[in-house]
Amino acid sequence: MSNDISYPKGSEWRKWDLHIHTPYSLIQHFNGSDIDDKWETFISDLESLPEEFQVIGINDYLFIEGYKKVLEYKASGRLKNIKTILPVVEFRVKKFAGHKDFKRINFHVIFSDELKPEIIESQFLNGLSSKYHLSPGHTGISWNGLITRDSLVDLGAAIKKSVTPEQLPNYGSDLEEGFNNLNLDEEDILKLLSESTYLKGHSLTAIGKTEWESLSWNDQSIAEKKDVINKVDFVFISSETVEACHNAKAKLTEQAVNNLLLDCSDAHYNSTNLTQKDRLGKCFTWIKADPTFNGLKQVIHEPLTRVLIRDEKPDAKTDYNVIDSIRFLGNQGDYFSNEPVELNPNLNVIIGGKSSGKSLLLYHIAKTIDPIQVLEKLGVVGEKEYNLQSKINDFDFEVVWKDGHANKLSDDPDSRTRQITYVPQMYINHLAEQKGEKKLAELLDTILTQNADFKEFKEEVVQEIQEINLEISNSINEIFIIKDNYQIAQKELKEIGDKAAIEANILSIQKEINDLKSKSGFTPEEDRIFAKLVRKKEIVTKNKERVENYKEKVSDYIGVLESLKADTASTLDENVSYWTDLDGDGDRYAQNYLNENLDADKQILNTAFDSLLQKYNLAKENFDSLISKKSQALMDLNNKFTPFNAKISNQVLLNTLNEKLEQDQGKIKQIDEKQKQLQKIADYGKLLKGTILAGTGKLLNAYNRILTEISKPALSEIGNGLILKTTLELDLSSFQNGFCSLLDGRSNFNAIFGSCFNTANDYVYDEATHVKNIEVIYDKVWSSEKHNIKFKSGFGAKEAILQLLKDNFKFRYNIIYNGDDILQMSPGKRGLVLMQIILHLSNAEHPILIDQPEDNLDNRTIFNDLNEFVKSKKIQRQILLVTHNANLVVSTDAEQVIVANQNGQDKGKSNEKFQFEYISGALENTFKVPSNVGILKQMGIREHVCDILEGGEAAFQYREKKYGFK
Repeated sequence: MSNDISYPKGSEWRKWDLHIHTPYSLIQHFNGSDIDDKWETFISDLESLPEEFQVIGINDYLFIEGYKKVLEYKASGRLKNIKTILPVVEFRVKKFAGHKDFKRINFHVIFSDELKPEIIESQFLNGLSSKYHLSPGHTGISWNGLITRDSLVDLGAAIKKSVTPEQLPNYGSDLEEGFNNLNLDEEDILKLLSESTYLKGHSLTAIGKTEWESLSWNDQSIAEKKDVINKVDFVFISSETVEACHNAKAKLTEQAVNNLLLDCSDAHYNSTNLTQKDRLGKCFTWIKADPTFNGLKQVIHEPLTRVLIRDEKPDAKTDYNVIDSIRFLGNQGDYFSNEPVELNPNLNVIIGGKSSGKSLLLYHIAKTIDPIQVLEKLGVVGEKEYNLQSKINDFDFEVVWKDGHANKLSDDPDSRTRQITYVPQMYINHLAEQKGEKKLAELLDTILTQNADFKEFKEEVVQEIQEINLEISNSINEIFIIKDNYQIAQKELKEIGDKAAIEANILSIQKEINDLKSKSGFTPEEDRIFAKLVRKKEIVTKNKERVENYKEKVSDYIGVLESLKADTASTLDENVSYWTDLDGDGDRYAQNYLNENLDADKQILNTAFDSLLQKYNLAKENFDSLISKKSQALMDLNNKFTPFNAKISNQVLLNTLNEKLEQDQGKIKQIDEKQKQLQKIADYGKLLKGTILAGTGKLLNAYNRILTEISKPALSEIGNGLILKTTLELDLSSFQNGFCSLLDGRSNFNAIFGSCFNTANDYVYDEATHVKNIEVIYDKVWSSEKHNIKFKSGFGAKEAILQLLKDNFKFRYNIIYNGDDILQMSPGKRGLVLMQIILHLSNAEHPILIDQPEDNLDNRTIFNDLNEFVKSKKIQRQILLVTHNANLVVSTDAEQVIVANQNGQDKGKSNEKFQFEYISGALENTFKVPSNVGILKQMGIREHVCDILEGGEAAFQYREKKYGFK
């Protein structure tokens, strides 16, 4: 038994090959010119095994000389890659495997390496000498002696002499035949192992799968066949492939027998003989345990999680998501050691007595990685932070990740980029006691966004939602500005006058002018010319107005082009500025690329814009020229009217009529321009209204995309009876307090807005009709006077529409646990559910640090519900857990246990040197050395667990007796 903790990292995955023959084996085919050469080649081959091979079992059938030889090499400094070498003995038992060749079933005994070879020989092998039986059918041959190579050779030779010459080619060597024809009853083997003072508790057993499978399943043998496999600890097999091994295990499971299958090489050949299945290095068995005999014994209790058959290493977590070691730094004095505590990539539990430094250690791990989260979480539970800096000079703490990255407590908080989830003591209790769905929603929102993929997706959609809301708000503000402008334009139009009346007056004035011409004695030819001049003047005037309109549109377009040109240049400059602010080779490449191409890109864009600007500026100049020509033409026409006007005798009246005519014609032009302006305002208002009302549909669509993502099984099907139910709803309270609070409450909303509201003035939300309802309400509020809608003092249609279109969508979360609603659960049960949610929904890869999750939970709940959940989640992520509960250590099969102790806190439990000390290892680590200095080094991890969590071995045994379990 080891007297220390050789593997402080706890249970880790290693390859174990428990069936390797040596050059001393009865049957072997290792390379080498002689026995010494074979041994050197064999040992070198073992030393060349991949680094994951760390435990081997040496099996030379009935003899252990090969095992002793391997130990000699190990003692001389060879085989440094192999942590543990176990002795294995293989027998043939009395049961026949089939009827073809009467081959016997192989029965293996794996001994602890703590048993000396002499004990195995004297107490076990010699103890079975009188129990051997000779296979039937050998007339005249008897057996009664000790098992040695020479005696087996003699027996084999005698057996071969008893057969005919024709049968001899079917037989092997004398040694082989002697071994194959001696057998034992497995009951004799098991009895000796269980009753011997020297052997009890120091062995495990296995049976060969291939030979056992050959036993027939008839009515006479079925019970015997099941009995022999179910009474051993393991089933050995040597498979060609991983798939073949899995198929063999599935077959055992189907047959409802012991299926704890271990693939072994059964090596009789060197690793270089690739055509041979039974060669060194051909083994698919991974075992998660200390590389010790006690580690192997743990496999029996946790076969599903401690053994895997595969090529590659299991549980390969990403290095940057695994904390590799932790330690206190600085001038600690007598407080802490500067030696690191190594962590396991799976489940690490921290145990200890009261005020032993458990929570202190977990806190400093979390604080070093994410100080902001720690401050927030402790604030929730009302706990203060530890302040060791005031007690210890240069105090610091370091967390080293598996990828080599290190965090220090003294680092700038902004420089810390690694993620954890920290759950301090009483945090779950606090959340569990907070009633109402608001707190649950806040928690679930926080946890959901810790999932990296979902967080990235949601951030993109939330950005889109913010942009939609901003667009809606801006459009509402703008549409009311447009409304004011429309009303001003309408007033201005009204002030100009009535168009029909003005047009009628123009006709009247023109008639008076014509009458004056008639009285002035115009000849028919002058009448014709005068009328022609009038028509021509009208045409030129209209043409001039049309060209002016074209010029206005071209001027607007030139302004748009100039704005686009400036914006594009600004965007290019901003892009370069962005890359200039970043670091790294990839960023420098991008920056250099942009610098090299920016001027060329600007030139291309400037050329394109300048070409367009030149084109439309030329058009504008052409229009200016045309307008000038039209103006000159009008002046020429007015000059041609002079001789006609001179003939009219009443020149004062003629001038007055012409002035009136010109004024009214000017009014008609103003009216036309104002009507165009009103139409333009109205068109833009319709566009804004469309944007505003479409926004509600866009918001609904965006929120539903998030809902779809949350509803996917990866987030909603938590497992272990937990289902996350999420619905999209309208926050009716916010809607009522916003929009409805601005309207006169004495109004009947149902009468005004129809089915959008009930008779109690409450909005009726239905996702299918919501967008249409908002449109109906909008139209009526917009025309509030028409629909007799009254607002509270100080508010109007604008404020009401802003509230109407406010984003009031929300997600309603609910957790269903085995059919129960979380909001209806007791605080204790709710705490269990919240813990499982945190373990499941938060990012499935970064470490989670939890301080005493068992508060408010009874042991049955922990064992039945929380244990299996933790066991499944530790495969996905590293977990650090402070606990006082044995179920969360033993039943979860924690890979590493960290034991904490504060000097002087408990009587008789002094530390070796420091005020706070920690020691770590696997549950399978066990020893008692009371003479060691310091309580932590006086016993193994298993003993510490029993002492701290069970009250000690005596207390545990006393309770066991009181329960009287059979």
